[in-house]
Amino acid sequence: MPVSTAEAAPRRHLYAVDVMRVLTVALVVGVHTVSHADLKDTVAAGALTVVLHTSREVFFVLTTLVLMHGYGRRKVRWAGFWKRRYLCVVVPYVAWSVIYMVADGHWRDPLGSALATFGSDLLTGAAKYQMYFLLVSMQIYLCFPVIRWIIRATRGHHRLLLAGCAAFQLAFSLAVHVQWSPGGVITAWVHGPDAVLPSYLLYIAAGGVAAWHLEALIAWTRTHRLHVLGGTALTVAAAVGVYLLQRLALGETTLEASGVFQPVVVAESLAIAWTFLAAGLAWTDRGRPGLRLVRTLSDASFGVYLAHPLVLMLLTSLIAPAPLPVVLAMVPAVYLLGAVPALLLRGTPLSLIASGRRRRRRSPVGHARAAADAVAA
Repeated sequence: MPVSTAEAAPRRHLYAVDVMRVLTVALVVGVHTVSHADLKDTVAAGALTVVLHTSREVFFVLTTLVLMHGYGRRKVRWAGFWKRRYLCVVVPYVAWSVIYMVADGHWRDPLGSALATFGSDLLTGAAKYQMYFLLVSMQIYLCFPVIRWIIRATRGHHRLLLAGCAAFQLAFSLAVHVQWSPGGVITAWVHGPDAVLPSYLLYIAAGGVAAWHLEALIAWTRTHRLHVLGGTALTVAAAVGVYLLQRLALGETTLEASGVFQPVVVAESLAIAWTFLAAGLAWTDRGRPGLRLVRTLSDASFGVYLAHPLVLMLLTSLIAPAPLPVVLAMVPAVYLLGAVPALLLRGTPLSLIASGRRRRRRSPVGHARAAADAVAA
């Protein structure tokens, strides 16, 4: 569908995305809580991890879906787009890189060493284990005109596009899992894929295609919820089964067997993203109970993403070691405590740092541009 010379009418807010965002951040908090507790090397923790860390891939599907929904079919002034998007990600990225340097004790380092660490963190996203996502987000924003062009140019052939991206993603995930080392730039990429946009090619394409066919996707999902849930159950069972095979029969470590980049996680991630969409639609169809709470948590989701490692550092220092039930009980506590800075500072000039959102002077805006700009996480 061609884009008119005038901007298209604003797109309606996707309430289901609010649920998807809340659930995805819950996975993020869950995987980091489990992986940083003393039980991280146990078989059970690895089985949980191989399910929970699909949050990474789901986030990239969600990011592109919302961007394409908001900007995919209308005229875009790219200078304004980049200004808005980078303001909401670069400011918190720099600020939280400083916060984590201080929290990790680098303020004690000599000035030259501290500045070198800070510079390296900004280039690599290494200030804390979740900061790579902000670097990839910046790459998505930079490349979004090309992503949008590809989705539009391949309309009518989106199945072939997804099939090609899936073939690449499966092959790349296998290469990372076995630590393929052909040499040169390829080896560097395979051994350090986290902060590189092409490492997530399928999920970017899936989000874009989902947005392009959103009405049909929503209708099919509403009609076939049991198929979506059944398919997700099968892929989760397959992922856990492959993990157990690698861990118990092939002698891989828990970390290796539960790695993010392996072929079975590709299908699992897409299935979980689809289930989250189905959950959001079911919530919408039931009249959106607890709407204010869901919108508030969705609004604070990026803030939770930014702050939860600090909460984990505190809690694990206080209660570690802890059995698995206690660790799982920590997850909602970490989530809610991580939301505190974003919620408290939402109406202040520090809102941009705390939650990646401009200061809110009144109630959350529900029009389409706010919905498109809401995916900072």
